[in-house]
Amino acid sequence: MRALLLDNTYFPVRIVSWQKAMILILTNRAEIVEEYNDQKVRTVTQSYNLPKIIKLFARHKNNQHVKFTRFNLFLRDNFQCQYCYEKFPLLKLTFDHVVPQSKGGKTSWENVVACCHPCNLKKANKSPEQVGMRLLKTPKQPSWSPQLCLKIRRDDPKEWRDWLPRSSSA
Repeated sequence: MRALLLDNTYFPVRIVSWQKAMILILTNRAEIVEEYNDQKVRTVTQSYNLPKIIKLFARHKNNQHVKFTRFNLFLRDNFQCQYCYEKFPLLKLTFDHVVPQSKGGKTSWENVVACCHPCNLKKANKSPEQVGMRLLKTPKQPSWSPQLCLKIRRDDPKEWRDWLPRSSSA
């Protein structure tokens, strides 16, 4: 079971485990907005309904940068190879260092792009210019908010969708 965590303005922040949600509630850092009526956790002396949606009392510190992860990189590049411009499913993509690591290229938002396997093999350990390839767009750190990228599963409560911005609840 998981809980949707809202900040003190009722904006969705992230999804947390029921254990983390209970810790936030029992340490008076959050309150229950909605709970699972059919799911309980018991202590020696008490029984609690598991939280479905909780709200923080204090203002949530907004993390201004998007974490560099493989999935976030593919999201930034719209699951599209930046060399041949075709879209691919997640498992058919890899990533490529525009300036190869062997030539001093860093693993950063500004030097790594989504790439299909054939283009990655073609580019190999060279610059795109050396093999006649052009990037679809210049790689840069995304400007979207990481809080809006909540991974909702099919078995998650339908009530969560009422708290999400319309564009991410479809």
